[in-house]
Amino acid sequence: MPFVNELEAFLKRTPIDKSLIKAVHPNDFSAIIKETDPAGADVVDHTQDLNAHPRSINNKVEHYRSAISGSSPMVRTTPTSLFGVSAKATYSLPRADKMQSPYKVLVKPYHEKLHERAKFWQKHPIQGWAEMTNQSLWHAAGIGHMHQQVHVSEHDMGPGFEKHPAIVVHMDPRAQAVQEMPGDPNAFSNDMMHDIPKIAIMDFLTNNMDRHRQNLLYLPQDARDEEGFPVRSRLLAIDHGRNFQYHASHKGAPKFINDPLIGDIPLPTEEQDKINQEGKNKDNLIHYFDSDALRTIEHSSRFEGNPPFVSPRIIIPAIARWWPNVRRQVIAAMDSRLRGLRESQMSEHIRKNFIERVNLLDKIAARPEWYLTQAEYKDLNVPLHVWDR
Repeated sequence: MPFVNELEAFLKRTPIDKSLIKAVHPNDFSAIIKETDPAGADVVDHTQDLNAHPRSINNKVEHYRSAISGSSPMVRTTPTSLFGVSAKATYSLPRADKMQSPYKVLVKPYHEKLHERAKFWQKHPIQGWAEMTNQSLWHAAGIGHMHQQVHVSEHDMGPGFEKHPAIVVHMDPRAQAVQEMPGDPNAFSNDMMHDIPKIAIMDFLTNNMDRHRQNLLYLPQDARDEEGFPVRSRLLAIDHGRNFQYHASHKGAPKFINDPLIGDIPLPTEEQDKINQEGKNKDNLIHYFDSDALRTIEHSSRFEGNPPFVSPRIIIPAIARWWPNVRRQVIAAMDSRLRGLRESQMSEHIRKNFIERVNLLDKIAARPEWYLTQAEYKDLNVPLHVWDR
C-alpha cells in the first residue's frame, strides 16, 4: 500500500486519545537523529533554508513552528511500518485557517545519511538542500503548485541537538500515489498530458533518479485549492531529496529485490558491469520521460490514439513550447541556491552537470524540427561529470 494511503488508513482507524495531545518531545525524533550524517553540516548551511520556502505556505510554516514550540497541540501518528529508507515522524496538527483537517506533516532528516540502496548514484549528503532547491526551481518554472510543500524548521531533538534542522512536508490528505491509477477509472484526465512533460523535463535537469510510482501523486477530479478554486494541476510530485547527485543515469541504476530477512539485495545480471559503466558516463533525456511513475500513468490512460510519453512527438514540442519561457528563471534560481553549499567543488560539480542539461534543452528548443525528424537516441545524451568528495 502506498505511503500516503497507508497513513490515511492508519489515521482513520486510530482514534485520537486526547491524553496524547502535547508538544513535540525530543524522544519523538530519535530515529531521525540516528539517520543524520554529521558530515552534512560541513557541506550545507541549513540556516539559508529556514526562510527559503515559498511565501504561499507561510501560514502553514508558522502554524507548525508554533506547534513544535508548545503553543499548539500535536498528535504523533507515525505507524512503525512507515519507516522505510528514510526515517520519518508524522504528526496531526489542529486545523488552521484554509487548511485541510486534520492537517498532517511528515518530518524527515535534513542532513540524512547516505543509504546503501542509493549509493550507486548518491555520493553527497545534501538531501535537505536538494529538497528545498527542487521546490525553488519548480516555483521558478511556474509549476510550484505541482510540487509538494516543504519547509525547514529547527527542532529540539535532545542534548546536543537542541536546534537540529529537519525537512517538514505538508501533506495533502486527498492525494493518492499514481500506482493506484490502474484500479481507479476516474483517475486519468486529458489535462494531465500538459503537465507530464514538465515533470520529466525538471526531473532531467535535476537528475531525479527516484520518480517511481509512489513518488508522484494525483488528486481527485473535483479537487479544489485552499482558496476554493479548482486545482491548476491534479499531479503532485514528492520526495526529491536524492536529486542533484549527477553520478549515474537511470540506465546505470541497479535493480533490487527485497528479502524479508536481509532487506534490499542488488539483482545481479550478466550485463551489470557494462550497464554500470555506461550509466556513469552519460545520461539521456528519454529516461526521464520513461520513468516508472509516468509509465504507470500512461498505462492508466485507457484511450488509444495518443503517442507514448517517450515519443518525440510528445517530448520535442513540449520542450520547444515551454522551456524557453522558463529557462532564465530556472537558471537564476539554481545559481541562488548553489550559494547555500559550503564546498565550492560541490557547487561546481552540480552547476556543471546542470548546465549540460540546460544546453541540451536549449538545442532542442532552437531546432525542434530537426530533433523531431532526424535526431537519434544518442542526440539526446548528456555527459555525466562525476566528482567524488
